[in-house]
Amino acid sequence: MKYIALALLSLTTVTGFAQQKKKTSSVKKKTVTTKTNSANLLVTKADSVSYAFGMDIGKSLKSTEVEYLKADVIAKAIAATLKNEKTLLEDGQTREVIQKAIMDIRAEKEAVSRAQEDKFFAENAKIAGMKTTAEGIQYLILTQTEGAKPTVNDEVTVHYKGTLLNGKQFDSSYDRNEPLKLSLGQVIKGWQIGIPLMSKGAKYKFFIPSRLAYGGQAKGNDIPANSTLVFEVELLDFNTDGTT
Repeated sequence: MKYIALALLSLTTVTGFAQQKKKTSSVKKKTVTTKTNSANLLVTKADSVSYAFGMDIGKSLKSTEVEYLKADVIAKAIAATLKNEKTLLEDGQTREVIQKAIMDIRAEKEAVSRAQEDKFFAENAKIAGMKTTAEGIQYLILTQTEGAKPTVNDEVTVHYKGTLLNGKQFDSSYDRNEPLKLSLGQVIKGWQIGIPLMSKGAKYKFFIPSRLAYGGQAKGNDIPANSTLVFEVELLDFNTDGTT
């Protein structure tokens, strides 16, 4: 650091630097002490095993998405249970309380997601050429063809790309360079409604509301719960007897 050589400021600069250095040293010393104390928690096998169980319980609780849990109350309940002491809730009550808490959290998130989704579809409907089915699926015709159309009981061969509303791609047969052959009766409701609108050789872009996709269930790590799905689908072929 460059200092301006002014006599009137020199004393203040030196004093301030000394105070800052002292303060920094004090903080560093405190940090080192804290790290040492944390390390001392895992001295015995019982310490390590107990800590591991604690981490596992913590991860399991975090996955429930109940954000208002109190760690100190949880610790008291665990301690009472391990010591076979009388607990404040009976076993049957704990299941009811936990199930209701998780259901309430999911209901709240679904309500928020549904409101956001409804707002999106209302705006999306204003796009030129956008069509909407009675069930609520919106679609754009990218390539139109004429001819017979598959039914929900048919087997279809398609190329497709699937994304979330934020544009994140979660699947693509184009990337694999391998069309997908499937029975329409075994896929999400959105496809059962959308693909029968197409003729062989057509390509559509579908906007499928979460209730016609995977609903409140997450699909792996790529599709969160309550997700609106966007698919570009090209119908390559279809048949009604299960053969190709």
